[in-house]
Amino acid sequence: MVATGLGCLEVAMNSNKLWPRLEARLCLRYASVLIEETTNIMEAETALTRGILVCEKHRFIDLKYCSQFLLMKTLFQRNPKAAFKSLDAHIMDATMYKHAPWVYAFRFLKAAFHIQSGTAADHHALENLRRMASIATTRDEKAMFVMVMLLEGLSHLNTMKDDWINRVQNCIAQAQKLQFDDAAHLPQLDVLLLLLDLACSFRQKSHRDAAQKLSVFQSKLEELRNLPSWSSVSDELLLPIRRVVNDAAPTLSRDTEAVLRRGDGAFDYLVLSALGKQESFAMAYIFNGIVALYKSTTLGRSSTIWTEAVRLLEDKNSGSGLKPLPDALAHAQWAKGVSNYAQVLIGLQAATLSDWRKVKTCLDALGTAQQPEGFLNVLTLYLTGVFKQGIAKLGEALAIWKDPRFAMDRNGVPQNNTSHIASELCILAALNRIWIMQSPAHDNDEETAQLLDFLRPLCEDNPDLDIRIAYNLVLASITLDPPLPINQIKQHMKLSLNGAQNTSNTHFLSIALNIMRNKLFENVVGEQALKSARAGTAQARKSGNLLWMSVAEGMLAQSLEQQGLKEEAEKTREDGIRLANEAHLRTQVE
Repeated sequence: MVATGLGCLEVAMNSNKLWPRLEARLCLRYASVLIEETTNIMEAETALTRGILVCEKHRFIDLKYCSQFLLMKTLFQRNPKAAFKSLDAHIMDATMYKHAPWVYAFRFLKAAFHIQSGTAADHHALENLRRMASIATTRDEKAMFVMVMLLEGLSHLNTMKDDWINRVQNCIAQAQKLQFDDAAHLPQLDVLLLLLDLACSFRQKSHRDAAQKLSVFQSKLEELRNLPSWSSVSDELLLPIRRVVNDAAPTLSRDTEAVLRRGDGAFDYLVLSALGKQESFAMAYIFNGIVALYKSTTLGRSSTIWTEAVRLLEDKNSGSGLKPLPDALAHAQWAKGVSNYAQVLIGLQAATLSDWRKVKTCLDALGTAQQPEGFLNVLTLYLTGVFKQGIAKLGEALAIWKDPRFAMDRNGVPQNNTSHIASELCILAALNRIWIMQSPAHDNDEETAQLLDFLRPLCEDNPDLDIRIAYNLVLASITLDPPLPINQIKQHMKLSLNGAQNTSNTHFLSIALNIMRNKLFENVVGEQALKSARAGTAQARKSGNLLWMSVAEGMLAQSLEQQGLKEEAEKTREDGIRLANEAHLRTQVE
C-alpha cells in the first residue's frame, strides 16, 4: 500500500503539470512518507531539495521552512556535522527575517541533535538554549522560557561536573519564579519540572527531600489525571508563541502543522513530543519504588511498585494515539528502555534479598530485549556480574567485572560512555573485583594493590556518598599484605558507618556493623562486644540478606558463648546454620 502511494506521488511529481504550490506540497509529502515508512533517505533528500527550490522561486515561506526542517532531520542521520552547520544557517536566516516561530523550531531541533549526540551540556548546546531563553524573555513567552530552562536543567543533570547541582537548581529556580503566572503553566511542563527537581534529590542522595518531592509529584498527577487539556492518547506538547501580524507571505499554514500549528486566538503553537500521561504515571512508580527502598519496612515492596511500572509501560491498550512509524518506534523504544531499567532495579533488590531465582528471571527478561549501547547496557551487564558473584561463580563474575565496558581512565571516565551512571558502575565493578580476590582461589595481591591505588583518588572524594561508603567498606574488610594499621581500619569503618546512617541505607549499615564486630570485637569478652554483635544481627535482619544474617548470627553466637550464655548461643548458632543453608539453597538456580 505504501509502495502504491509513493508510486502515485512520483507520477504526479513528474507530470510537469502541477501548480507550483502543489508541486512543493507533493515533494514534502513524498519525502515525509519515504522517511516515515522506508529507509530511502537519499531519495527523500532529493525530493526535499527540489521542493525547497520551488518554494524559493515562488516565495512559499511556510513550505520552505517545513521542508528545510525535515531535510535537517534526514541529513543528521548520515552526517551530523553537516546538519549542525546547515541548521545554523537556517537559524540565521529565520532570525534575520524575524520569523520567530521558525527560530524556535530550528533551535529546538538543534537542541534535540545535541541530546542525540551526547553533547547536551557542551558550550554550543547551552548557548543555543540560552539564546532561546533570551528570545522567550524578550517576547514574554513564559511557557517557552520554562521549557528551555527544563532542557538546560536536564542537560546539567546528566553531566559529571562538580557544580552540576548549582546549575540544575538555578534552572529550576528560574522556572519556578513563574509559578504564579498562568501563562507559564502547562500540564506537561508542571510534570517535567517536578520530575527534574525529584531526580536532582535522588542524585544528591537526599532521600528525605526526595520523599517529600515525590508526594508533591504524585499529588500533581492526581490533580491532572482527568484534565481535558492533557489527553491520555497524545504526547504532544503545544508551546504558545505570540502571533505577529505580517502582511507578507505566511510562515505557518496547515502544511506546517507537524512542526508549527496555527492557533485560534493571539497565539500559534510549537509542537513538541513530551511525556504522555501514562508514561508520567509509570515514572511516578519508578521513583516511588526508589523512595520505598529507604522508607518502607516491608521487604521487597519496591519490587512490587516497579512491577506495576513495567505493567503500565507494556500495556498494549494504553497507546498514545496514531503517529508516524518512526515516532511510534521511538516511543516504543523509550518505553522498553524504561521497562528494562525497572527490571534491572527489581533484579538488584532481589539480589540484596538473596532471591537469586528472581534475579535470573529479570536477566532472562532483559536477555530477550536487544539492549542499545549506553548505560542500560552496562547496567544489565552489572546485574549479570552481581548474579554470578551471588551464586558463588566467582570466576565468571571476575571475568564480567574485567569486561572492557567497565574500563575507565585515570579520571574515572568510562572508555565507552561518559554517563556518570556508567562511571559509578565501573567503580563498583572494580570494588567487586577486590572483594573476589580476597578468596584464596582468586588471590592476587599485586592486582589488588594496583586497583586500590587506581581507585583511591576516584573514591575518597567522590561526589556520590554511596560510592564513598562502598569504598570504605571494602578497605575496612579486606586483608592486605602488609595489613592496614588498625587506626586506618577504624577510620574506614567510621566513615562507612556514618555514611550509611546519613543515607538510611539498611544494607550498608548491616555490613558496616558486622565488619566492625569482626574487626574490633573478635574474641573479645565484655558487654561492648555483645552489644556490637546484637546491633549487627538486628540490622542484618532488617536488611533481609540471608548471607549477612547468617554471618551476624554466627558472630553473635560466638559473643554469647564467650559471655557464658550457652543456651542462647546454641539457639543463635542453629539459626545461623539454618540461614546459611537457606542462602546456599537459593544459589542453586542454574
